Amino acid sequence: MATGGTAGRGWRGPLRLVLTVVPPLVGVVLIGQAVVDSIGGDIRRWQFALGAVCLCLTVAGRLVPEE
Repeated sequence: MATGGTAGRGWRGPLRLVLTVVPPLVGVVLIGQAVVDSIGGDIRRWQFALGAVCLCLTVAGRLVPEE
């Protein structure tokens, strides 16, 4: 019989990887695009805010247990 611990390990690893890699990339792209747009005079505060939130989501990936 398989134990419950081995079944739970399958989804935690990829979830942790996705939460630690994808939001920072999206955040950097959003902030970069907002900076480029702001040079032209079109300041979009929501892009800066959304990019900052995406960067902060990296912490959520560290909260997922490794086991």
